Amino acid sequence: MDHQPRKDILQTVAHRLAAIKLPHPLRVGIDGVSASGKTVLADELASVLREMNREVIRTGMDGFHHPPEIRHRRGSMSVEGYLDDSFDYQAVRKSVLDPLGPEGSLSYLPEIFDHETETAKQSDPVSASSDAILLFEGVMLFRKEIVNAFDYRILVDTSFEVALERAKTRDLKHFGNMHTLLDKYTRRFFPGQKRYLAEYQPGAKANVIMVNDDPDHPELKFNR
Repeated sequence: MDHQPRKDILQTVAHRLAAIKLPHPLRVGIDGVSASGKTVLADELASVLREMNREVIRTGMDGFHHPPEIRHRRGSMSVEGYLDDSFDYQAVRKSVLDPLGPEGSLSYLPEIFDHETETAKQSDPVSASSDAILLFEGVMLFRKEIVNAFDYRILVDTSFEVALERAKTRDLKHFGNMHTLLDKYTRRFFPGQKRYLAEYQPGAKANVIMVNDDPDHPELKFNR
């Protein structure tokens, strides 16, 4: 498919999601490397779907980080630790994906951890309607632990070079200085995500891939 204006892409994807009929909320996973544009896409799709009078649930992996003592137990720059210790996939299933799936209670927890303050988060359960659409985004999302709990899967495909340039702007305040940012991205995040891409092949699991190096004119590739 040719590159299209972003607003047309959003309409195409939103209408495809809205047309899927299930007896429980449609659980959409949005995967991609860091700074690929996952959060922006999820927020924009949420706006379009709400304009179509659909109930939308917005959450993601950031609310299911492990605390730092688990994330960094193999070292703050460990690639293996990044792959295996970053997120609580069991909690994602228990708190969000299973309650919104077949035989689920429709009562879910949107997050359990505040990544900004590095503290556990206590929140009350939220009730969803059976025709709601969950937009759940995060890195390394289509892993064996949770991939089959998504009813529709979107991969945001952005080159590591473009993603790093975006990260330099987006994450500089978080890391405090450019040296620390580059260290984290080039020694931990991107090597871990490259291993994830090689091992789990998320592109083969995705229903649609959005090529997002040019966010104003992305490209859609439908697998199924």
